[in-house]
Amino acid sequence: MAEQSSLSHSATPLQSAMELDHAPAVPSLLNPASTRAPSKTPGPAPTPVQREQREKKDSLKKRESNPNGSSSSSNLGKRKANAAHAYPSPQRFNVPPPRSQDFEEPKEDIMVGHEPLPLMMPDGERQLYKPIDLAENKKGYRYQRAIADPLFPHKQFYRCTSPPPHYSRLSFEDADRWMHFSTNALITTNEKGWRMVRSNVCAREGTLYYEIKIHRGVPREGPVEQVANGPQPHVRFGFARREAPLDAPVGFDGYSYGITDIRFEPMHRSRPSKFFHAKKGKAKGAKAAAAVATPVVLAPEDQNITEGDVIGVELQLPSLSLHQKIVSGVYNPAVDIGDGFDHAISYLEPGAEEPLDIIRDRIPVPYKGNSYFEVLDHVPSRMMEVYTDRQTNLANIANIIPGSAASKDPLKQAPNPNHENASLRTLPHSALRIYKNGKLIGTAFENLLAFLPPASAPSKTMGAREGFDDGAVGYFPAISCFWGGVAEVNFGDTREGFWAPPAHLSQTHITASASRRQQSHGPAATNHNDVQMSGVDASGRKLGWNPGRQARAVGERYKEQVAEDVVWDVVDEVDFFMQDGGYEGKVGSGATDVAPTAGGRGRGVKEEE
Repeated sequence: MAEQSSLSHSATPLQSAMELDHAPAVPSLLNPASTRAPSKTPGPAPTPVQREQREKKDSLKKRESNPNGSSSSSNLGKRKANAAHAYPSPQRFNVPPPRSQDFEEPKEDIMVGHEPLPLMMPDGERQLYKPIDLAENKKGYRYQRAIADPLFPHKQFYRCTSPPPHYSRLSFEDADRWMHFSTNALITTNEKGWRMVRSNVCAREGTLYYEIKIHRGVPREGPVEQVANGPQPHVRFGFARREAPLDAPVGFDGYSYGITDIRFEPMHRSRPSKFFHAKKGKAKGAKAAAAVATPVVLAPEDQNITEGDVIGVELQLPSLSLHQKIVSGVYNPAVDIGDGFDHAISYLEPGAEEPLDIIRDRIPVPYKGNSYFEVLDHVPSRMMEVYTDRQTNLANIANIIPGSAASKDPLKQAPNPNHENASLRTLPHSALRIYKNGKLIGTAFENLLAFLPPASAPSKTMGAREGFDDGAVGYFPAISCFWGGVAEVNFGDTREGFWAPPAHLSQTHITASASRRQQSHGPAATNHNDVQMSGVDASGRKLGWNPGRQARAVGERYKEQVAEDVVWDVVDEVDFFMQDGGYEGKVGSGATDVAPTAGGRGRGVKEEE
């Protein structure tokens, strides 16, 4: 025992380890003993233990003043990426194991009536309620319902889910807290200033259509003088991205495109415009873009959107493959002439484009008896703020007023598909058309802004990773109400269908029903009155039926999004399963460099409590 003690004090730990590792197990004539006598020569002094250098963190004032938003600190329990992989992979976080109640089906949303007087529909038969105890999208955070599933152990058991009702509707989480809804989540109102709500479905490509009916707004006899009678109810609607603020109307900034009820005007960047008819011709490329559109002169009965009117909103977007070229900076208008739906893409061919990958960095958090996925949401970019600034005149970019916000980071050119800033690149073959009571009014906007990353990006200061598409990036149907305005949406996925669909959308529904009858009963079941729709490309050539160009209801996106969530949940589980070593590995063994969260709670809901 004394000999071992002497060895431990006279020899360094490294020397002792080497001698013990190389000592023979059986003594021999050349090695009479398995241990050798300690050396009389004193060994070098052991090196002192170096303290790990502390990470230098910037102050709050310095982080807020940094225009690039870079900072060494981050929120949400110090979000850190996993170990470097050869392919993109979602993040994993050190969260506590799920509770028994996390495996239960999601609870229905709690809704309470307005106090002291209930908010009623104009007919007095239906009451509107306010949802409570929800994790609302705000402060750079976005929430989606989650549920624990024992079939997903490698992704920490949680997957996507949603509470009833299970169809396309207005989202309670993606609404301002002052918005009130009907029990079916299709009617909304607000008793205060402008507030907005987005739907639970988004448009990413193709042509999608929905309708809105005004129940309380501009009276049938015309606008009321607001000075004498106080504020009057109003409604605006259109499409909005995730960056658009919920405490502002649709069309407030560059992230939304709206239509006003008063004067029936398109609204974007808080600037009204006029409807127009796109000029049709055989010109291509830059010549087609430079074609002068014909302005629309509204009829006397169409000067305003009044109570009882049914407005159809149709959004047309190019294919995601063309969209990806634009945001990646490789779009060539001389080559990429069409909208991208005619080009069959095979990702297995050598030299083919990289497929669109969905990467979802989410952390499961409990809140008010429910489980949510907390996501660092997209935030407005600096160049978009300049684009939205009131002093920015796109018609005269060279003459910027000194001292304005636009003069600090001036725009060198108007938004276009090849703009130097990704957030200001536009989508060719995109448009927003408006119908009133089934009649086409005109085109409100063309060449809408791109939304795929990097055109949309989360906050850098909160530790989010950039450049990843989480599958929920796009244009959402959005409704904003002012001072008691009441509106009802119709996404077309009910048995009754739309209230006043345009002719081409009615024919599309006839074609779809004929296709279903033909699949179930054979070709003889096809009705002669069914109209077969044909896709038409940018040059006017008919190329047969094309689902990318065929106008369809926004409500069809709900089942598609459910299927997409299921697929990507399975893909994430397989990814983490392989990182953990496959069948020979251990659950969670591949989650290296994962930082703990603050008590297993997300920062957004913790601040809200």
